[in-house]
Amino acid sequence: MNYCDALIQLSPDVLAKPAFHEVDSGESLTFGALRTSMLQWRQHYDSKGIRPGDVVAIHLFNGLDFILAHMAAQHLGAVSCLLDPLAQPKSLPYFQEKTRAKLLITHLPPPQLLPETFQLSEVSYPAVFGAEAKIQPTLAPPPAHDWDLQATCYIYFTSGTTSAPKGVELTQENHANFFRIAERYWKPSDEHSKHIAFVPFSHGFGSIFLIPWTIRTRSELHIMRSFHPSKVAETIEKVGITHIYGVPSHYQQLLRFPQFHPTLQKLEMAFCAAAKLENQTADEWKRITGTRLHEGYGLIETTGGVVWRVHRDAVRTGHVGECPPANLAEIGILSEDNTLLPPGEEGEICVKGRSVTKGYLAQPEENLRVFHDGWFRTGDKGLLSPDRQLFLTGRIKDIINIAGIKISPFEVESVLNDHPLVADSVVVASDDKLYGEVVKAFVVLKQPGGLSERELIKFASQHLINFQVPKQVEFLTQFPLNNMGKVDRKALRTA
Repeated sequence: MNYCDALIQLSPDVLAKPAFHEVDSGESLTFGALRTSMLQWRQHYDSKGIRPGDVVAIHLFNGLDFILAHMAAQHLGAVSCLLDPLAQPKSLPYFQEKTRAKLLITHLPPPQLLPETFQLSEVSYPAVFGAEAKIQPTLAPPPAHDWDLQATCYIYFTSGTTSAPKGVELTQENHANFFRIAERYWKPSDEHSKHIAFVPFSHGFGSIFLIPWTIRTRSELHIMRSFHPSKVAETIEKVGITHIYGVPSHYQQLLRFPQFHPTLQKLEMAFCAAAKLENQTADEWKRITGTRLHEGYGLIETTGGVVWRVHRDAVRTGHVGECPPANLAEIGILSEDNTLLPPGEEGEICVKGRSVTKGYLAQPEENLRVFHDGWFRTGDKGLLSPDRQLFLTGRIKDIINIAGIKISPFEVESVLNDHPLVADSVVVASDDKLYGEVVKAFVVLKQPGGLSERELIKFASQHLINFQVPKQVEFLTQFPLNNMGKVDRKALRTA
């Protein structure tokens, strides 16, 4: 099995049709050019000694190069390790070492990379592929690798609350089951659809859903490197975008500009996920555009969406949709003592079935913690209605959710604690009207008054991705403790 077969098997009449377009650069690929370019990239992988099962780490922004790097790896049978393009140079060796990546493709120039990066993997750049790889038209293209359904084919890194990022292993069976669910709910979408992507491909939704969905439906995907409300509106107007995908803050920002409202009314479908959607935002979107703001629920550990609320209004905030049939994915609510709870009772949302990851890469203790009798514990609180509608009610984990981007307090604290004047730090979520949550840090200094908030934020910005950097720093002489003697994060969150 190989999802790249959908591209290889396209009929000749489809090959001249536009497929992927970079909004910022204006560069495009037809389905035919996509196929040829993917095979060129695969040929270059071959020349680098990449073989089935080897890991290719992809550290690129949204764009054609990301798509080609990823698809060529999949076609050959290499494992795609999809890294956040904003990951700092100091972070790359950790990912390389954990995955044993044989090749790293990055946008960072060599002078910015650490020596360890070159020692752990061969490093290459997208420009090299286009310059060196040439398809010989007389030679038949190599066949797509026939993936074992249970073999790891993707690795995504996700933030943990008390540890460094964890590698989530996904398989072809995970991906295939995702599409069994998606095809049940994701209508209408066909060869006439024009999608826009500004959510990062490295966070799963783009690479798991949008790229292969575009190929499967023979539609068009217009790619943005990042979100800009005016650029999104301009693109919708210019090319006739029909489908848009984002997180709540994206829609809030678009709604803020009355001049964009007539353009938004031209959309056929809008979808929201990754963070809690307030009913107020959904109602305003429907009032202004005349269409629903659809919603879904899932994690990278469940290969993206497992529950979808499509073509149905939310009953209230937190209503994310109807559970799929049990043969596609089982959704349950578990108590702290692992008892499956009846409808109406709140507990931890758990998922079982073929969409669930095989586990975290080389993390046996963490796997034991999050799996129980086949159920994957999501860390989210919720309940099921008698008619199997899923409602989110909160979060169990300390993960900070910034407009759908999950931030680990541990990662931020590790950086802050590296400052020579910091004795200890605790990072929590602070409510924010636009992004839902932002990062706030509480810090105990070795000597009071020796460091300012501005200086510490500047230090953090040199070592963290921009959205991980604390927006506020509050200095304390000591942290509040709970009755177990642990830092009382709940007290700090309400401070």
